Amino acid sequence: MDPGQLSTEQWAQVGMALKYLWGAFLCAIVGGTSLVTAHAIIPSAVNTSTISSRWTKTRPIFYVVGIVGLAGIALFLFLSASETGWIRDLYPRFWQ
Repeated sequence: MDPGQLSTEQWAQVGMALKYLWGAFLCAIVGGTSLVTAHAIIPSAVNTSTISSRWTKTRPIFYVVGIVGLAGIALFLFLSASETGWIRDLYPRFWQ
């Protein structure tokens, strides 16, 4: 099957889908780093007395940022998937 050419509107959808995927990637970096810091680094460093026990008070903040990051990943992936209508337009029949 020979696909048709993309129109300007379809290229705009591709661009938005890529922007949303980059947003999901950035949320994954921020959220993952925050959750690892809250769940592994701070408790380990406090246990070995590398940092003071006052740092345990900051763990909830890191957890909230991590959970917001996870929600951001889900949101950006949903938005990216909603911008894939151009695939149906380019390939009208799935099994051809």
